Amino acid sequence: MNNDKLSKGELSRSRLLAAAASEFAAKGFHRTRVSDIVKAAGLTQASFYQYFDSKEGLYQQLTDKFITKLWELADSGQKVTALTKADVFHQVRENLLALFRFFQEQPDLTRIVLYQAEEGEELHRKLAAIVAVNLRQNQTAGHVRVELSVEVAAEAMIAVVDRMTTRYLLTGEKTAEQLADDAVSFLAYGILQANE
Repeated sequence: MNNDKLSKGELSRSRLLAAAASEFAAKGFHRTRVSDIVKAAGLTQASFYQYFDSKEGLYQQLTDKFITKLWELADSGQKVTALTKADVFHQVRENLLALFRFFQEQPDLTRIVLYQAEEGEELHRKLAAIVAVNLRQNQTAGHVRVELSVEVAAEAMIAVVDRMTTRYLLTGEKTAEQLADDAVSFLAYGILQANE
């Protein structure tokens, strides 16, 4: 939606959300003040309180929306289960690409939710649990090796995506497309040369 179609109120609210994400990512939640947010948005404190009850409420709105989408993307492994073996590689790449694009489009929120939030470790555990359920379903469907520990594999997958995001995506060194290619290659083929 472009700015021409937004009402003045929606535009002000959007500016506050964007400014807050930037300030929280740069300074952290505790060091960011409402005055920092409104200054970055070019608005007044009165306008802030017109849309948000508190800094905490604004932060919760930002993170809740991000996390809801993150759960959806983390659960995309279920799309693989019903596919033929020939289509699995492509779908896994598409799932990873959607995740990396989401992080790339919202770098400030990615930093806040994945790396700064006090609940970060719990969030990573929940993500790994979702991935483990999907891996188990894909084991049953014949897409994942049966001897593989899905819990360990899920933790490893979360760690790979996490590190690739901080090291390459958020620094702009690689695109979401490049990382999806690299990640799916690593997941599908591993790192050891197969014995002939």
